[in-house]
Amino acid sequence: MVPTPLAPLSAAILVAVLLISGAPASASNWVLSLKTASTAEAQTQAAPPVPTGVSAACVSPTQQKVTVTWSAVAHAATYTIYKSATLAGSYSSTATGVTTTTWTSGVLATGNDYFKVAAYVGTKWVGAESAATGESTISGSGCTQP
Repeated sequence: MVPTPLAPLSAAILVAVLLISGAPASASNWVLSLKTASTAEAQTQAAPPVPTGVSAACVSPTQQKVTVTWSAVAHAATYTIYKSATLAGSYSSTATGVTTTTWTSGVLATGNDYFKVAAYVGTKWVGAESAATGESTISGSGCTQP
């Protein structure tokens, strides 16, 4: 059987080549650099810390919206907000590229909502998600928090 040549890669796929120089005694002695013309990002610092002081508040008792706030993270360029219907549930991204320490949702569906926040340095270097906010309950008449 004759091998089939590989199809050209999609332009959406980012290929970063990291060159390791020297023979490190440990991982902390590695020197990484990007190949010339690479569009990848090099980071010279640790991943950003976890956002603290994360809380959620109803915009008003008659609106089905929540405002999430948190303390700024040093060197963070943007934040991503995650939402779940249960405290221990699976959280999915609900807002990306947030550049302030306050975010207000659009109209939320009926049910319970919990939120987490993660900080980004650059566009790809993300820290861990924060602790979850308290519960926000959305009903047909608005928002409440126990």
